[in-house]
Amino acid sequence: APHKETHMRKKIENKVENFFLWKWLLGAERTVMVLCSIAVLLTIFAGVICRRVLGVNFTSSEELLVIFALWLYFIGGVEGGNYRDDHIKADVLSVFVKKETTIHIVNVVVKLISLAVSIALAVWAWQYFRFCQVVGGKTLVLKLPMMCSRFALVLGYTLPVLYNIYHLILSVCDLADAHGEEPAATEGGND
Repeated sequence: APHKETHMRKKIENKVENFFLWKWLLGAERTVMVLCSIAVLLTIFAGVICRRVLGVNFTSSEELLVIFALWLYFIGGVEGGNYRDDHIKADVLSVFVKKETTIHIVNVVVKLISLAVSIALAVWAWQYFRFCQVVGGKTLVLKLPMMCSRFALVLGYTLPVLYNIYHLILSVCDLADAHGEEPAATEGGND
């Protein structure tokens, strides 16, 4: 039978995942990724057609590609690594530590460190963004504001704070669940 803590984790997951702003945010991220992927593909295709078929140099294609690629890179990183919590991990500790509560404690500590790092990066990104606003700047050919690509960096470093808070809460629920199971496991002789 599911424990109260497991129910609590599922309840939190369901509330968060079904919250309209959460759904909107994930939808916006995925829309940006799809649109940027299409834009990169079309820009490369247009560059090939201009150069090979029409004999015209599409010099601004690189400027557009950089902007689209940065948005794709940073928002894709937020989606894949932070929202899904699918970071590449070298989890050697689980080989040596068998006690579930200890593993969950380590997981909570890892989530706390991830949150602290993401907050530091978000602060840095906003400071960098403010600096870039003062400095300004435009692309060479199309004269697009450099802020078009730099804001991707800000979102790419700010959104992980939200997702790291979410995963920290879920890790605390897992720890509470493991802590709640341990006395029963010890009584049954499964230690």
